Formats: sequence, structure tokens, C-alpha cells
Amino acid sequence: MSKLIILKGLSFSYLRQIITLTIGIVSIPLMLNYFGNTLFGIWALILGLAGYINNISFGIPSAMSTLVAKTANQNEKYKILQQSTLILSGIIFIMLFVFLVSIYFDTDWIISLLGNIDSQYITITKQIFILFVIVTLLKIPLNLYAQFFVGMNMVYISEVYQTLNLIFGFLALLLTIYFKLDIYYFAFLTLGLQIILGLFSVIHVIIKFRYLKNGANYKNEISNKDILKSGFAFFQVGIAASIVWSTDNLVINHFLSPEFITPYTIAFKMFTYIFIFSAMINGIVGPIYGNAFSEGNFEKINIYASAILKLLPVIGGLVWFSLMFFAEDAIFLWTGNENAFGGFLLIFSLGLYGFILSFVNTYATIIFSLNLANKALLIAWGEAVLNFILSIILVNYFGIGGVALATALASFFTGFIFLPKYISKLTNQKISFNYTFVTKHFIVLVLPSVIISIFSTQIDIFLLKFLLYIILTFIYLYFTWKFVENTDKQLILNVLKRKA
Repeated sequence: MSKLIILKGLSFSYLRQIITLTIGIVSIPLMLNYFGNTLFGIWALILGLAGYINNISFGIPSAMSTLVAKTANQNEKYKILQQSTLILSGIIFIMLFVFLVSIYFDTDWIISLLGNIDSQYITITKQIFILFVIVTLLKIPLNLYAQFFVGMNMVYISEVYQTLNLIFGFLALLLTIYFKLDIYYFAFLTLGLQIILGLFSVIHVIIKFRYLKNGANYKNEISNKDILKSGFAFFQVGIAASIVWSTDNLVINHFLSPEFITPYTIAFKMFTYIFIFSAMINGIVGPIYGNAFSEGNFEKINIYASAILKLLPVIGGLVWFSLMFFAEDAIFLWTGNENAFGGFLLIFSLGLYGFILSFVNTYATIIFSLNLANKALLIAWGEAVLNFILSIILVNYFGIGGVALATALASFFTGFIFLPKYISKLTNQKISFNYTFVTKHFIVLVLPSVIISIFSTQIDIFLLKFLLYIILTFIYLYFTWKFVENTDKQLILNVLKRKA
């Protein structure tokens, strides 16, 4: 793999992250103020179902790109795409037929699925849901073509399509506001532009790789069974991830109402935007793990993993207590809506979840880089089931803050505890983790800082709270840097500069 291709992939990935952040910051207050709390919550609820619907693909898109990447024969690569398209088209035709029949006889089940919807919003909710499901199903085979670029080692083109998808969604919102359209036409514009982009990706692949079709007279090495078998592991991971990431809104709406989804979604968006650094840093280090594993260099993996497991939790702790200090002010400043703040338990729980993810994301990166994901499915399913059960229990006692707390606890009792042990076991103890620094740092700095930040929520004078935060942050960063060994300092600086 050439350095230019890697650089392109990373550059376009970072560009997409920046555009995601920028559009998210601008679009959320626009949507909230234009549609109102309830319709915003309903849209977030329906949009969250995309993860479940996309799992109808049974992991075939991911399997397809993996098989394409592993196959040396160029014509075989295109044949895999064709086979995958035929399989998926057949599955989608059946699912679309079943869905259309189900809504032809009755549509009340839609509201039963979504939860508590006020009577005045039932009709529009059904209309958006039906449109969303139909278009999302139709997009699934089209998504294969943008994914095909990943298998062909052109990740940057796939990143371009994902970026365009974000831009088109923002364009749909601007057109909706400008022409004063209702939320149904907003959904129609958003989904319609996604279909157009999907069709363009099909044309793009056909034209760009037209040379591959000409020499296809050979024995087919990859069968439909191989594609389905490969996709099944991705399917299980996708289902488990959907339960973790997409169930919260359903639980909230069933036990509360769409108005409560709005502050939860806004807080979770803010959390996602802030913790985007974790994915970016692990994205840089991931290929290093893979290359070191192929060389049998486990010492290198241990060195980098050790450094990252110092860096990310330090940032995670900083973000955690920073959110407690300023989340309420930041959300009000961002949205201009007093009802957009979901309470300090929600913020505390998301901060805790982010701190836990600082570890779990690193473990997951190692597992995927070493191609061991299919061996960790039990842990993924454990997190999904535990998250669902705890969400139902805690929402009744603590509201939306309880749902976020359930997500954090589920991640702690599964991935945080068991993934490092599993990695060590799968590698015959060649990869191990030392928690001396992390334990010391958490007890001496993270925990006291979070406790102080909790008390800061009672301070009404902003300047006083800001002064306390500055002092606390200085102490936190100063002693953190003192705790880190010189070799780790240099390695962390190299990673941040992308010199590794």
C-alpha cells in the first residue's frame, strides 16, 4: 500500500470528521428552532432506526469489501460485487414486499413500535416512518458501490461519498427552512438526495472499473455461501452495536415521550463531537498494530497500546469534568433553548461513558487490527443485552440520565473488564496491559476533579466557576505530565504529530 493512498485516506477521513462536526454544530440549533422539541425528537427517533434497517443487509457490504480486499484476481473483485448486489437485491425485494403488505393492512403497529406519540403527531410520524423505511431499504444495495472503493484500496473515495451525504443532508435542511416546508418534505428531500448520491456511486463504479468486466470468463472462486458466511460475523457485530447505539431513543419514547429524546440527542451529539478525537487517534495507530502483528512484533503493539492507554483516558478524564462544569451553559448557548439541557446526571453519565470508551475503543482497535473481531462477539452481545436491560430499569428511576448511565455501566461490565483479558488470552499473553499509571492517575487526579466538578454545578457565578475550572485544569495537566514517563511522552507526541 503506497504512502500516498494512506495519506489520502487519512486526510479525507479527518476532513469528513471536521465537516461532520461543523454541520452538526450548525444544523442542530437550526432544526430544533424550526421544527420544535417534539418533531425534532420524532425525527431523531426515526433516524435512529437506520442502524436496525441497515442490518437487513446481513453484513454483506462489509463482507464484500473485505473479500474484495483479500482477492488478488482483479476480475474476481468485480464478480464479488455483482454477486453481493444480486444477493442483497433479493433480500431487499423480500423485505420491501413484507413491509408494504404490512402497512397496506394496518399502520397502527408503527406507533406501537415507536412508543408514546401524541395524537396530533401520529399521522406525520407514520408518513415519515414509511418513507424512511422504504428509502433506506432501497439504498442498501446502492451502498455496496461506495463500499466497493474500500475493498479496492480507495478509502478516500468512500470518504468523499460519506462527506457528500452529510453536505446533502445539510442542504436539504437549508432548502426546507428557506421554502418553509414541513418535516415530511424535509425527510423527502434528505432521503431523495441520498438515493441520488447512491445511484451516482453505482455509475461511478461501473465507469471507473469497466475494464474489469471484459475478462470475466474464469472459474468463480468466491461462492454466494462464502459471502453470506463472511457477512454473518459483521451482521452480529452490527446488531449488537445497533442495540447499544440505537435503542436508547426507543426506550426513552416508550417510557417517556419524544420531548425527552431531544435533550438526550443533543447531549449525545455533543458527547460524540467531543470524543471524536478518540476515533481519530485510534485510526492513526490501528494500521501500526496490523503491520506489527503481521511481522510478529508484539513488543511494538504493547508499546503503542501502553502509550495510547495513557493518552486517551487522560483526555477522557479532562472532558468528563469539563462537561460537568460547562455543559449546561454550552448547550443553552448552542441551541438557545432552555429545554435542551437534560440534567447533570445525563452529563455525568456521558462523561463516564466517554472515559470508559477511552479504554474500550483502544481494545476494539487492537482486536479489529489483529482480525480477531469474530472471536469477541460474545462480549459485544453481552454489552448489547446488558445495556437494554439496564436502560429499561434505570429510565424508570432516573429518566434520560438513567438511560445514559445504563450505557456507561454496560460498557464497563463487558468491554472494559473482559476485552483486555480476552486480547491477552487470544495472543497467548504476548499482548498485556499495565494499569499502574491509569490507576494512580484516576485516584489522584480524575476522581477528585470529577467530584469538584459536581460541586461546581451549585455555583451560580460564572466567573467564579470559570476561575475554579482554570485552576483545576492546570493542576490536572501539570501533574498528569509529571506522572508520564519520558519514553511515553515522546511516543505520544509522535502519534499526535502523525510521525509514527
